[in-house]
Amino acid sequence: MGVRIVLADSQALFRGAVRALIDRAGGYEIVAEASDGHEALASLERHAPDLVILETSLPSISGTEVVRTAKQKGNRALFLFLSDRDGRRDVEEALKAGANGYVAKGDSTSDLLAAIEGVSSGQVYLSPSVTGHLVEIALGRHHPESGGHSELSSREREVLQLIAEGLSNKEIAVSLHLSVRTVDSHRAHLMDKLGIHKVSGLVRYAIREGLLNP
Repeated sequence: MGVRIVLADSQALFRGAVRALIDRAGGYEIVAEASDGHEALASLERHAPDLVILETSLPSISGTEVVRTAKQKGNRALFLFLSDRDGRRDVEEALKAGANGYVAKGDSTSDLLAAIEGVSSGQVYLSPSVTGHLVEIALGRHHPESGGHSELSSREREVLQLIAEGLSNKEIAVSLHLSVRTVDSHRAHLMDKLGIHKVSGLVRYAIREGLLNP
């Protein structure tokens, strides 16, 4: 019996491509797919997989929150992020949440298969495209514009990304299924943490952290 995998990604076509790749590799069995964070957690409880492959920006509950919640519940699954976000803070947040590996969606299929094999055998795997971030994390480097403030929560990061994309607070509230007042609060908190109080500064920060393409 192969390594049992839950695959969580918001895009059905992408899940299908990854499933086909894993099926061809042999030795693995995808026991469930999930399109959002709630489904991912439900699949964890229902199927008790050995490995979960997930993206950071899952709808409803982010990938990092899925990992944190699963760890808090004592789930012993291994977690490999396959993400379109490869900024330093994305990698750092994933590792702090308890991830066992991180691969960017822009990496090669051989990187993904190497990550699956490595994580399944108990190793921590970072693809070559994100290993530089691990060095920065280990050296404790901080960007000066962050002002040394505490890191943003997953929700604050989502709000930051949408602000940088030009959405109003009302539009952000609709997108994230929050009240405008809650968005206002998240916006104020993230600005205080970053020490940045202009949208132009938030855009520069989001680009640098890989939350927004320049």
